[in-house]
Amino acid sequence: MDAPTGTKRRGGPGGLNKVCGVSPELQVIVGEPALPRTQIVKQLWAYIRKNNLQDPNNKRKIICDEPLRLVFETDCTDMFKMNKLLAKHILPLESPKDSGPDSKRVKTAQAVSPTENEAGAYPFMISDALAKFLGTEEKEMPQSEALKRVWDYIKNNQLEDPLNTMMILCDEKLQQLFGCESLSALGVSEMLTRHLFKQS
Repeated sequence: MDAPTGTKRRGGPGGLNKVCGVSPELQVIVGEPALPRTQIVKQLWAYIRKNNLQDPNNKRKIICDEPLRLVFETDCTDMFKMNKLLAKHILPLESPKDSGPDSKRVKTAQAVSPTENEAGAYPFMISDALAKFLGTEEKEMPQSEALKRVWDYIKNNQLEDPLNTMMILCDEKLQQLFGCESLSALGVSEMLTRHLFKQS
């Protein structure tokens, strides 16, 4: 009787292996739009260790670089607070018919509090170059939405370097936007900010 219960617990709906949506900010770090929570945490820790973001004097303390600041909205955190802060960026995937308007769910999640608004859901004026790249006539857009669309383009056109998925190989269209032939995955958000302007 015990074995089926264990199986159910591991793989059942709502378990840790259930695939969840990932916010655009967190996608920059984990590299996928949807992952099980266990994998999200695993990828996050791999990123932290790879970039030596643990405080050498206190390994429980995490010193945030720019992509992590966008996720956690702070300069440093610790392993206990991290899970709570991460919850904002892990979004439920309800059913296949709901999986389309991911951006709506992301915007809803980010509009919950003023601090989250500041982190990416607040509309920015976008440059003509970015509007042309996105094929839109919109003049303003939340940073999170612009970042999501650029990442969608990168993934749809398979522009991640197969030998190093942390590098993006720019095609002609992306070169026109960013002005370079390649860049690190972590640099996408930074390059994008050059095309976003705060409304006066």
